[in-house]
Amino acid sequence: MSRLASFFHGSETQFGIFYPRGYLVAVFPNFPAAENAEKRVRNAGVPESEVIAVSGQDVVDWSEENLVKKGLWATLMRELSRLFATEEIYNRNDLEHAKRGAAFLAVHCPTDAEKLSAWNLIKSTSIPLAARHYSFSGVDHLLGENLP
Repeated sequence: MSRLASFFHGSETQFGIFYPRGYLVAVFPNFPAAENAEKRVRNAGVPESEVIAVSGQDVVDWSEENLVKKGLWATLMRELSRLFATEEIYNRNDLEHAKRGAAFLAVHCPTDAEKLSAWNLIKSTSIPLAARHYSFSGVDHLLGENLP
């Protein structure tokens, strides 16, 4: 099991699409920027088990692992999601960023207060390219996503 699958405890997808409910995910231009944000969040008291910074290659590898594991069902759900212009579009953009060397930070933030606290810490480091929080009620796009 990859580092990311372990971090999300295997519950990071919904209908075959990346949807880590209760997590804030930010995309940074490079790994040192993501690591810096991770250190800032951890120094504020967030436990190590609740925050992770990973390279773009880790994300690419994890995505390929999921494609093999989930197979045809995931492919169908991604295509359906793309038809409705939902999260799959953002996931595809994240994967393109990852292939170009971007890095990612994920923080477990199950409440609005935790989301706000983490976001304030993250945005005060080097500004991410994009950031969003996944909740039961939908996705809160915090930064950098002006797609249709």
